[in-house]
Amino acid sequence: MTAAIKAVIFDMDGLLLDTEQVYFDGYRNARAAMGLPPHDDGFLELIGLPEPAGRPLLTAHMGKATDQFIAQWDHEIHQALQADIPAKPGVQEVATCLRARRIPYAIATSTRTAKAHDHLARAKLGDLFPIIIGGDQVQNGKPAPDIYLKAAATLGVPPNQCAAFEDSENGVRAAVAAGMITIQIPDIKPPSPDLLTLGHHVADTLIDGAKMLRLMES
Repeated sequence: MTAAIKAVIFDMDGLLLDTEQVYFDGYRNARAAMGLPPHDDGFLELIGLPEPAGRPLLTAHMGKATDQFIAQWDHEIHQALQADIPAKPGVQEVATCLRARRIPYAIATSTRTAKAHDHLARAKLGDLFPIIIGGDQVQNGKPAPDIYLKAAATLGVPPNQCAAFEDSENGVRAAVAAGMITIQIPDIKPPSPDLLTLGHHVADTLIDGAKMLRLMES
């Protein structure tokens, strides 16, 4: 399995950047600011989706208040991310190891490309991750495989020779659909029994996942 890996593709939020909890807190705070009751499931179903795909789900809950809610949510997130953005443990170690082994890698994120570059820079990871395929670069976002296929093409490596690291259900489905060796590092939402039937691998940390694929020494 691992001998075939010639490139690695990473999701960003919740995997490299510790931002999913910030988005979750912002979602909760926005609902509270608008006098709405808690609805955590509404956030959980959005994880890993690009913004255009998530909007209909929000509208199903918010109706005519969707635009107001999105504005309030963006405000909450903006306020929370004024300071440096925290990176997940092990990110620098894994990226440095891949560079040392001359294994090419890229990011495939539902976040818009410019925003992804900004967040990585504020997490002090910009120099380590120069290749970013953002959600605005593909027509169909996760769970469709488009973004992973584009990342593989950008790296010049067949999808079945790429390893994909994801945290979300939608991201895992996208990577598996692209035919990649997929490792899930769950963040806020654990994998569902249905998701586990895909046969992907699950690890506790990014470093554990890299060691599982023998991309790093145990």
